Amino acid sequence: GSGDGQGQILQRFPEKDWEDNPFPQGIELFCQPSGWQLFPERNPPTFFVAVLTDINSERHYCACFTFWEAVESPQPQSHARNGEGEEEEEDEEEGSAPVQPAQLFAPKSLVLVSRLDHAEVFRVSRG
Repeated sequence: GSGDGQGQILQRFPEKDWEDNPFPQGIELFCQPSGWQLFPERNPPTFFVAVLTDINSERHYCACFTFWEAVESPQPQSHARNGEGEEEEEDEEEGSAPVQPAQLFAPKSLVLVSRLDHAEVFRVSRG
C-alpha cells in the first residue's frame, strides 16, 4: 500500500558471470538509492555515473539511466472525496467515471557497468 518495493533485474548481459568479472551484487539497490517507489506522476528521466567498490575492493564504473513506466495499481481508486454515498450520487450528476484502477509510474533503470574508468564515454557531448 505504501508504494515501496524491491528492484528486480529483468535482463542482464552477459547472462552468466564471467570468471574474471562477476556480476556486481546489489546493483538494483544502487540504481534507486532512495528505494523503489511508485509515484502518481511520471518523473523526468535521470542519469548519473558513479563508482561501486565491491567486497574485493574492485571498482565498477556504472552509468545509470532511469525512466518511468506506467503501471496499474492493484487497488481501485474512486472519484468520491470522502467515501460517503450521498456525495457519490451528487458526483454522478457531474458525469464522474466508474471506479477505475489508479495509474502509477514505476522506475525502470538501464545500467552499464565497466571495469575501465572512462565515464566520458557515457555522456553525450554537445558542442
